[in-house]
Amino acid sequence: MRLNPSNISIIKRLLSGKNSRPLKAILKKCEPADIAGLFNLLHQKESINLIEAIISTDQAAEVLLEVPEQRLGVLLERMEMNKIIALLTYYPEDSCSYFLSVMNEQQRETVINLLPAERRQRLLQLLSYPEDTAGRVMSTSLFTLPITLNASQAIEYLREKPKDFPFYYAYCVDEVGKLVGVVSLREMATAPAQTPLMDLAKKDVVNVSPTTTNEEVAQLVEKYNFLAIPVLDDDQKILGVITIDDVVDIIQEQATADIYASAGLQEDDRVYSPILFSIKNRLPWMLLNLVLASYVSRVVSLFEATMQELIVLATLNNIVAGMGGNTAIQTLTVVTRGLSVGDFNYTSKTRAVLKEAAVGSFNGVVVGLCAGILVYFWKSNLMVAIVICLALILNSFFASALGTIVPLTMKYFKRDPAAGSGVIVTVLCDCLGFFAFLGIATFALHHFS
Repeated sequence: MRLNPSNISIIKRLLSGKNSRPLKAILKKCEPADIAGLFNLLHQKESINLIEAIISTDQAAEVLLEVPEQRLGVLLERMEMNKIIALLTYYPEDSCSYFLSVMNEQQRETVINLLPAERRQRLLQLLSYPEDTAGRVMSTSLFTLPITLNASQAIEYLREKPKDFPFYYAYCVDEVGKLVGVVSLREMATAPAQTPLMDLAKKDVVNVSPTTTNEEVAQLVEKYNFLAIPVLDDDQKILGVITIDDVVDIIQEQATADIYASAGLQEDDRVYSPILFSIKNRLPWMLLNLVLASYVSRVVSLFEATMQELIVLATLNNIVAGMGGNTAIQTLTVVTRGLSVGDFNYTSKTRAVLKEAAVGSFNGVVVGLCAGILVYFWKSNLMVAIVICLALILNSFFASALGTIVPLTMKYFKRDPAAGSGVIVTVLCDCLGFFAFLGIATFALHHFS
């Protein structure tokens, strides 16, 4: 059932009566993502009542996973301790580890100490893996098949498992729990009943470790078109599985992070973030841009005498800056995206630099000639037309080269290429572009005026 203003109003009225039967009946028909959206419309007491209601209908994990991280942290702080313990005890371990990760340190420590010993140990193990790695996103709710079964026995074995267990492939293990092979459900269902799984299983299984980065996991799934990929420990025992749903979330998070990084923002700076939080995250970048822009102005100031003598140059500066910036952003986008999706598996970094420099140079020649002709008929000044033509050719070459070299260099030093490349490339392009434009103009003015 899709929520609309009418049934939202009904839910809000029912929340005043806490966990009523009609409220539970409505919530069971709603999608988790729609229920999560209700928290934006409720005050504190109603939010607590809604949490208690979705716990009683066994929807809590699915709903809370749809709530933005900042909002989720606030909701968990307001929950009663016994409700949190119940949530972390009976719901899937991967969901519970995420809930713990968004809690403040004091609440997390208190909650962990109150959990059953076995559950506490499992959750601490998941939290020990670095952020943005397979260990943090893998689902531990999985099943395996003994490799000694045949096709018919394996199908019966599957029928005995809970229906809500997600599965895409049948992972076969030996007597000590090591992953031996993987069988697709289609092969298992269509094979003769007595066919051993050993004969059906693919032995060379593509897998990842719990410390494999999310980016690498997404690249593997995309490369091989998998629906799921197993996570193995050092002893080749299966710890969990990452499904296509998890990979879609990873790709979305990476795309969001890249977009934010290119603008000098942190990923958790959202429209619903507190004002002071957004100011704290954005102001340092604004001040950095101010400092870097002053260096660009310093380069321009070196040629004040030239600009005073040939005032027409001041009206053309924006053309040089604009074209150079556009060329740099195009190249930077291609290279940064190539680094994130594995395009450099098909070419070398040297070839990429040469290719982008060639593209930038050719475009610079075409745009430079067009700009030169335009300026000549506009200002009736052949020298200025030649100057801007040469400047645009050089600037396009510099911009395309820098747009490739800067992100590759940042990647080499294990920095996020999307985080600071835009600022660095823009400043360098502006400095070199203005220096080329005004430097050529100064040379031409002194020798060919």
